[in-house]
Amino acid sequence: MNDGKPTVVEYSELGDLAKRSLADGRLEYRAGNIANHLFTLDFLKSFITPDFHLPYHRAEKKIPYVNENGEVMKPTSPNGIKLEQFIFDVFEKSKNFYIMEVEREEEFSPLKNPDSAGTDCFSTCRGDTYNLHSGWLSALGAKIEEGIKIRIKPSRSYDGENLDEFKDREIKNDQLIS
Repeated sequence: MNDGKPTVVEYSELGDLAKRSLADGRLEYRAGNIANHLFTLDFLKSFITPDFHLPYHRAEKKIPYVNENGEVMKPTSPNGIKLEQFIFDVFEKSKNFYIMEVEREEEFSPLKNPDSAGTDCFSTCRGDTYNLHSGWLSALGAKIEEGIKIRIKPSRSYDGENLDEFKDREIKNDQLIS
């Protein structure tokens, strides 16, 4: 809250606060915004006019460029500035604002990079899904061999329900459960 209004601070603007820890060693500012927002049309219509503009946030970025020899250079430190706008800047206009805290492993797996990056990419999202779905079956007592890939269609189970047939079952092959 900032002056009684809900606010998100962009991680790139946290500065040294991003490293501040509590006595138990956990980060003080450890919550993240996974960008799952719900707004009513009435709320948005209450302030969106031709004069309305979201504020800009400054983000220092490593921007590849072509040098004088025609070679693509990939800088190791920020060499440019990107101006970004975020929908969360409308939160302060809300009179009814709610936050849900969720487990990262169950609700968030960012997809913003190519697979070659090895992080926050399609492969890591797929792996996170396999881990989530395997966890649902393990919680029922299923014994899953190491390295087995399990995917459960959302039409079958949204949050681990409707899977009782896998209780205490041994699973030795990759599974797509419909």
